[in-house]
Amino acid sequence: MSRLRCAIYSRFSGDRQSPTSIDDQVRKCRAYAERHDWSVLDDHLYSDEAICGDSTDRAGLHKLLAAATGSARPFDCILIDDTSRLTRKLADALNLYERLSFAGIRVVAVSQGVDSDSSQAELLIGVHGLIDAVYWRELGQKRIEECKGLPFADSTREAGASAIRQSRTGTGVRSWK
Repeated sequence: MSRLRCAIYSRFSGDRQSPTSIDDQVRKCRAYAERHDWSVLDDHLYSDEAICGDSTDRAGLHKLLAAATGSARPFDCILIDDTSRLTRKLADALNLYERLSFAGIRVVAVSQGVDSDSSQAELLIGVHGLIDAVYWRELGQKRIEECKGLPFADSTREAGASAIRQSRTGTGVRSWK
């Protein structure tokens, strides 16, 4: 049996995260691959920096998906640090895992032990996807609450609330007016 060929995808949102987060995620994925005697392909390291996981419209993710679903299929598996790095929306998580599974690509969230080859994969992906989505919504609400008491002009505060509403369409986040 040949060694599993792995790509790595990493992402950090930028808010209160260090740019070294990408390196940390890649390091964890490489260590996981090494423990399993899998091969990480250096030309298939994909990342998105300072981009929220609330959308799948990310250049690094698009490149990863294009390679994964293309006819050449240069790798067998995608390693991610945890499910929230791929997306913070439950529907997107389920869609991505289904799309990648259909393409014959295995996905492993190394910090959570979620492996799409597992018989429990669909359940675990759903549970972690739900947790990621709820965390994202609660974090946004906490940031709104933190900003309420700040001495910003109303126009600045409303601009911030508007930006949050736009990035969280359909989640019920309201303005502070």
